[in-house]
Amino acid sequence: MKKCMFCMIAGILSLIGCGTPEPTGELLSVDYTHSGTMAGYIYEGRVKQDSNGNYVLTAMKENYGPLFQKQISKEAVDSFKQIIIEEKMYKYKEHYTPRMEVLDGEGWHFAAKFSDGTRIYSSGSNAWPRGNGLGRIQGYLLKLIADADTIVEESEED
Repeated sequence: MKKCMFCMIAGILSLIGCGTPEPTGELLSVDYTHSGTMAGYIYEGRVKQDSNGNYVLTAMKENYGPLFQKQISKEAVDSFKQIIIEEKMYKYKEHYTPRMEVLDGEGWHFAAKFSDGTRIYSSGSNAWPRGNGLGRIQGYLLKLIADADTIVEESEED
């Protein structure tokens, strides 16, 4: 009877979730990469604040392409936060792996930092979280970088 009660309680808790709470602070940075078996990233994009408090977007316009850079608005950064909240990306596991061994394939990394101290870090190797959070983040990065004309030199990336 005790064992059955424990199983019922555990089942209920797994349904309501006990993940990281929703971030309440301002979004300070976003970082997303998608990699394959070839050298370099399939896709790479990030947003960070520079020393003047401006938000700078650095991203590829196309897979395996060069990195472009441009300044973006606070409203654009707030839209990234909205995607993170809507897709519940703050509940992502730290790492995703497939149930079976995969010797070739793809990987990804996602990170976000907020002013309230919340940090999201998640990655995967041949496995992804549910939902479309990563796809929406990449899609928004692509939309914002589309009109950029400044190519980042390799020495500037570090």
